[in-house]
Amino acid sequence: MFSTTLRLDDDLGRFLREVAGSHAMSVNGWLVGLLRREQAAVARRKLAADWAAYGKESEAQDVTYAFPAQAEVAAEPHQRSYRARKTK
Repeated sequence: MFSTTLRLDDDLGRFLREVAGSHAMSVNGWLVGLLRREQAAVARRKLAADWAAYGKESEAQDVTYAFPAQAEVAAEPHQRSYRARKTK
């Protein structure tokens, strides 16, 4: 487990104790909750940025290379599935 020491000015330390107490939490518990919320916000922002990048026009979005392989699969004669061929 990670452990650290914070050096805060008196006003910020007082605020931290008051806000944690108003939530019936320890200072440690309140800070952990604050950091978890920030961690989730960072993950949401990263996901949003990844989706935005995915939606942009780029060479990475070009799927024409796959068309010949798809055409081959589509042209193959239809085969019955394994389950349909099973005899009882």
